[in-house]
Amino acid sequence: MSRHDFIAQLQKKLRKLPFDEVKEATDYYEEYFDDAGEENEQAVLEELGSPSAVASHIIANFAVKEADTEESGKRIWRTVWLVILALFASPIALPIAVSLGAVAIALLITLLSVLLSFFVAGIVLVVAGVASIIAAFFVIIQSVPTTLFFVGVGLICLGIGVAIVIATAKLSKECFRWMTKKIGGFVLRRKNK
Repeated sequence: MSRHDFIAQLQKKLRKLPFDEVKEATDYYEEYFDDAGEENEQAVLEELGSPSAVASHIIANFAVKEADTEESGKRIWRTVWLVILALFASPIALPIAVSLGAVAIALLITLLSVLLSFFVAGIVLVVAGVASIIAAFFVIIQSVPTTLFFVGVGLICLGIGVAIVIATAKLSKECFRWMTKKIGGFVLRRKNK
């Protein structure tokens, strides 16, 4: 990360603050880098830490300063909001994002498992139906009613199995289309920010 990347990310994290506060903070850190010199830029970056942590500290300080100077109810709610923003701008946001991602992946795996189990159940019913119809021809000599029973059961299993396979295939297609649309929209929104 370079000095300019640090300042740009800091400005992005501070965008909810008033313009003069953001300017004051960025000017301070620009001057801090200038005083250290170009040869010490990496040392300064390591000393400061992540832009998120610095932004969190600045937002928290601003919230405290606002709470001390303003008495109005609107300002108090604004201060509470800024404290909440400071918490989410801090490094805690990354583990929360990872946790949400893990939950989303778990839900996706669960959905895939359910769809796969329905598909397999449909295939098993189709195979059982075909097997029942084939078995009916082996008992035709012994009993015609038993043969008709096996053919009927086979046709019912075959019909239900085909219906489940077709319904699962269509449902899977719609689920994947919906997920692709949602994930694509999320990625585009994040990219445009």
